[in-house]
Amino acid sequence: MQWFGADDSDNVALLHRSRMTTWHTVSLFLHLLALALWIGAMVFFLIVMGPAVQEMAPTIAVRTMNRGRMGLESISWIGIGLLLVTGIANLALRNPAAGLPGGTYMVLLGGKFFVFLAMTVHHCLQVFKYAPRIAQQSAAVKESATDWPEALVSDWSRWFLLLKLNAGLGPVAVLLGLALAKS
Repeated sequence: MQWFGADDSDNVALLHRSRMTTWHTVSLFLHLLALALWIGAMVFFLIVMGPAVQEMAPTIAVRTMNRGRMGLESISWIGIGLLLVTGIANLALRNPAAGLPGGTYMVLLGGKFFVFLAMTVHHCLQVFKYAPRIAQQSAAVKESATDWPEALVSDWSRWFLLLKLNAGLGPVAVLLGLALAKS
């Protein structure tokens, strides 16, 4: 094995490929971590948080749901940002030896981007349309309340519908990502 001389360019290319592979592996790991963070937070809210507040007094439940919503939004924005950055990095770090992506790859990539965009739009609707109203109505609930205010229930219903849509689209994004890795 010769390290210097005529084969020097081959050694540099090999070193460059191994570094790219390492960065690509790190980027893929962070991408999966961000996906697990975002979808996991949604599933926790749907399976644990939502049902748990049914057992609480309305005033405590309203405040608990509002605090949980704020936490979910924070975690979601971190996940969305990390998914965007690592998704771009994964595309840039894709194996150059594979050549230009084929038609199947581009269709899958387009589908995955569309699902990500839809999920982000749904999240923006939750955060910028319904969350301010939910926060305002939650703060207005009196300590003596025995039921949830009807307007608050209506806004939470719409907010939860968007959350359920995103929780359903999440596995679609995962499957598209797996198909991209295979193509």
